[in-house]
Order: sequence, then C-alpha cells, then structure tokens
Amino acid sequence: AESVYENKTLVASARQVKKNEVSNAFLSSLLDKDFVVISMTLENKSNSKAIYKPNYTALVNSVDYLKPLDYPDLYELGGESVDELKGSFYDLDAVIPPGGRTSAILIFAPLSKDARKAVLEVREYYVGTETMTFSLPFQLKATPY
Repeated sequence: AESVYENKTLVASARQVKKNEVSNAFLSSLLDKDFVVISMTLENKSNSKAIYKPNYTALVNSVDYLKPLDYPDLYELGGESVDELKGSFYDLDAVIPPGGRTSAILIFAPLSKDARKAVLEVREYYVGTETMTFSLPFQLKATPY
C-alpha cells in the first residue's frame, strides 16, 4: 500500500518495494536478507526549488531508528555491484526544480524481527527558505515477496 503526504507545495508518496519487482541481483539479495526498500516520489508543486536531504530521513517504530544506507554503506555490503544502482537510490541531496519531481529508493537495514509497522520520517525537506518535516506511515510486509 502506498503512503501519501500532501500540502500546497509538496506531494510525497512512498511504498515498500517487493522482491518480485526487482531485477537487480544486489538489491534482490538485500531483500532476501530482510532489508527494507522504499520507493519514494517527491513532487514539488511550489514556485521555488526544493531540496531533499536523505541523511535526515529515518525509518522508525517503537524499537527501531534506522537511517537510509548511503553509497559507502552499500559498497561495504555489495562492493562494485552497488554501482549498478547508482542514480536509482537517494544518496546525496536531491534538488527538485519548481513543478518537477524525483523518484528513487531508500534502502534500510532490517527492522527488528516482529516489526509490522514503521514510519518514514522526513526531517529536512526545503522549499525555498522554508523547512518541512513530514511522516509517511507503513504497514510492513513480514516477508516482502
């Protein structure tokens, strides 16, 4: 199921990626190990450029607080196979022009064993000079196939 947050300047939507949607072997291997992969689209409805900073995003619930894995984290897990994913995951700041949109994945280490819910908390999303924080709640699939 998709989770959506919307206001006058932003439409954010996110959903958990399932294994059968993935053709990349490295990403598939992470899903096999219960890593959580979330596809998020950000649409900038404002007249100013927007900046999304993924390092201020977290996947949280009552016991977990996980930051998305960045390029060095992923490289440590998969070596050069991570290069096939370049450009498809949020790593550094994403700049979204007025009226533009961006879509990529966030990759998180596995949540605690019995986690069924989590919230994607986005803390640093800038539109012009304004900073926004928003949350996208999830019901997680225990075995995401």
